[in-house]
Amino acid sequence: MSSDRLETLMNQAEELIQARRYEEAITIFQQALAVDPRSIEALRQCGKALARINRDKEAFDLFEEAFAIAPNDVDLLRNYGMVLSKKHQHNKAFEIFEKALMIQPNDVKTLGCYSNALRQAGKLNESCKIFDNLLKIEPENTKTLDLYAQILVSLGRSEEAFNLFERSLQLQPRSVRTLNQYADALAGIGQNEKALRLFERSLQIQPKDARMLNRYADALAGIGQNEKALRLFERSLQIEPNDSITLSQYAGALAATSQDEEASQFFERSLQIQPNDAITLSRYADTLAATGQNEKSLQFFERSLQIEPNNAITLSRYASALAATGQNEKAIRLFERSLQIEPNDSITLSQYAGALTATSQDEEALQFFERSLQQYSGHFLRQRLKPAFHRWYLPQ
Repeated sequence: MSSDRLETLMNQAEELIQARRYEEAITIFQQALAVDPRSIEALRQCGKALARINRDKEAFDLFEEAFAIAPNDVDLLRNYGMVLSKKHQHNKAFEIFEKALMIQPNDVKTLGCYSNALRQAGKLNESCKIFDNLLKIEPENTKTLDLYAQILVSLGRSEEAFNLFERSLQLQPRSVRTLNQYADALAGIGQNEKALRLFERSLQIQPKDARMLNRYADALAGIGQNEKALRLFERSLQIEPNDSITLSQYAGALAATSQDEEASQFFERSLQIQPNDAITLSRYADTLAATGQNEKSLQFFERSLQIEPNNAITLSRYASALAATGQNEKAIRLFERSLQIEPNDSITLSQYAGALTATSQDEEALQFFERSLQQYSGHFLRQRLKPAFHRWYLPQ
């Protein structure tokens, strides 16, 4: 009876995870653990769900509890490493992945996760070496081809990346994942026409895929086609009305078309579902600042930075909002923090120079204006949100 009860609860929780209803899923996982406190699967899945809503300490405690039961479980080690990596605890993540690889040296899933963790930590060349090994083990693994291609894009090796995407599509021409990631990469370097054609192909294969509609809409919004983007976001929300990411991105597109009141409503709906989502908090704060609601805006920036203190774009936007209210000294400190993380961000360099000018530091301001002009490129402004705010780059 207890095994049947456990299986039923785990299935219920998995359905809630698929619907991104993490709080409810956690409650069901906890009921499963009451039935069997030593269930590795329940401990692992509950830990992952807790991490998704930033309840990190509880998540890590569950993983450690699971390790005490099964210290050599490679799947458990791999999942823990993934969570640590997403929470920017990179060194510990590397330690966990290496332990898993000592147990199973050629485990493709672990190698893939380790290489992705290296990528997230900025160790792109080390990540490439692991992907090279992965492709020797499984040369026709399309997921590996796609992930390796994304890293090559990050390194500016676009042609090599596109060759890998093409190889992947030769193997699986109707792969929505590959089409979408390829389209994202093309949009990232300004090849919008081809990117939109790939999104259209993907949409023909899965016309009712809510995430696909979201990605296509986000790409359209990124190049200023907000009206079409809004229609696609609305189609996505008809399929998944409580998807917090789509609600947040839809709100952003509404704000871009000056529908500020409606945008605020959708930001609020998104935050009701995921109250600790740093990206939505930051986006909402930016919209509030643009409409003159400065005090409320600053509160939301603070909340966002409590969750993700090293998000360079949030730091820069918060600093800009402070500068707009005359708080230039604090703004300058935040601009400097942002530039420590992304030293060549042309927008932050320019805004920092403006804040320096406001405090009569004219000579230094000129130096940063010049640096900003050196870094500026024509498609950079359009892609401004992508590195920190585009959620689909990291594999789920």
